[in-house]
Amino acid sequence: MESFLKDLKYSLRILQQSPSFTITAVVALALGMGANTAIFTVINTVILHPLPYPDSDRIVIIGRPGGGDVPEPVFTYWERNNPGFEDLAACHAGASMNMNGGDPAELVAAVTASRNYFRLFGANPILGRTFTAADDSPKGPRVLVISYGLWQRRFGGDPQIAGRAITLGGSPYAIIGVLSPRFKPYPPADVWIPLQADANSTNQAAILTVFGRLPPGVTLAQATGRMAVIGKRFAETRWGLFSDPNSQVSFMRQQITGDVRPVLLILLGAVGLVLLIACANVANLLLARAASRRKEMAIRTALGASRGRMVRQLLTESLLLAIGGGALGLVLGSWGLRALLAFMPGELPRLQEITTTPALDPRVAGFTFLLAGLTGMLFGLFPAIELARTQLGASFKESGGRAGTSRKQSRTRGALVASEVAIAVVLLCGAVLLIRSFLAMHRVNLGFQTGNLLTMEVSLAGPGYAKSSTMIASPAGLSSVRRAFPAWNRSRWLVPCLSGAAST
Repeated sequence: MESFLKDLKYSLRILQQSPSFTITAVVALALGMGANTAIFTVINTVILHPLPYPDSDRIVIIGRPGGGDVPEPVFTYWERNNPGFEDLAACHAGASMNMNGGDPAELVAAVTASRNYFRLFGANPILGRTFTAADDSPKGPRVLVISYGLWQRRFGGDPQIAGRAITLGGSPYAIIGVLSPRFKPYPPADVWIPLQADANSTNQAAILTVFGRLPPGVTLAQATGRMAVIGKRFAETRWGLFSDPNSQVSFMRQQITGDVRPVLLILLGAVGLVLLIACANVANLLLARAASRRKEMAIRTALGASRGRMVRQLLTESLLLAIGGGALGLVLGSWGLRALLAFMPGELPRLQEITTTPALDPRVAGFTFLLAGLTGMLFGLFPAIELARTQLGASFKESGGRAGTSRKQSRTRGALVASEVAIAVVLLCGAVLLIRSFLAMHRVNLGFQTGNLLTMEVSLAGPGYAKSSTMIASPAGLSSVRRAFPAWNRSRWLVPCLSGAAST
């Protein structure tokens, strides 16, 4: 330990004597490590971290073959004849709805959910309660549960909120509970309404996402087999009323991250190549610097220092450079993460968790400094071995002001330069292809003109818009919209959409 501390102090003095070299090497490594840190932060949250629910590795999504949603009567049959799940729940992410209960009105995201939804996801209320069997019955009361964020911004954190009457989508509801701020809902929502599924319905509309929790020790294949049996029973019970009673069981985590996983891994591979280029650059700098330190190594050898002792000293210097690059890379990685999220699509799964991740996550910091250690060994080992092989006679014969370079060192530096160029060409070709693909997608003919085209969404849900005829915008209504938005008077397109919401 004492010997290591001596090596550390000596390495710090050596690096302080060459500030330009030290700064160049640290910055080059920090750029590569910063890119890796930013990508790994996304991978850590999206792929490696478990979902923020109790025993999330046992939560599955049950749907039609191909991933389709489930009709309401099918879910009620599964619920009554539970095929071996600890919990079974369903929800439907509806359109945004207008909430009244104070001024002004607010458009909120509403989800209809079965009574077991909150228990399955471990969502505990901090005020009031969640749904009971009576709330979730077909003719149950009009009640709802709200999120902590809505409770704070809309109702000012009123502790007497339970039982308060509001209007949602034109219908009266009573608030019965407020969920914990730690609960991260899936799908995202502000309010939850009881599903109140009807077991006698014949509606085949695929509207529900069904979740289940596997018992300990039960595999996905076993659950799929049990669902196949229950599907046959359902088909016999309902006399073939539903065309496809089969189902598909998959882990929720896989469903959420399945599409984005290959993209993130490709990005990690690309930034890994960037780090290799940085390592080759620093290794070249170390080899160039080695020419001026050959006499130093020769003198240390003459004084009795072993080759292993000198390699350890030189590796200590490399590791200090790598740790400095890692520390700066953490800072650059946090900045790069913000830029990455700005350019990545909004549909990135678990985006809210990425944005709320602490700036210094222990796993990310551990990854960065482990990468720094491996990087220090990678770019420092070969130059250290080359420098430690210094021949006493050749070094002392050199003139005082000259520092030559051996043929072997020249070949080594040439190989490093060739590897840098090869990796850079691969990255450049990949970047050019990605840019060309992006431009081609951007230039796709959409079939209509997009110039001066504006869009908006207006919620037309509730008793006042029960019929299609009431959803048709009147000329007077369009005139009022145009008065509210003068820029629309210059618009070349005005296209109403009458499927429960209007777009213009």
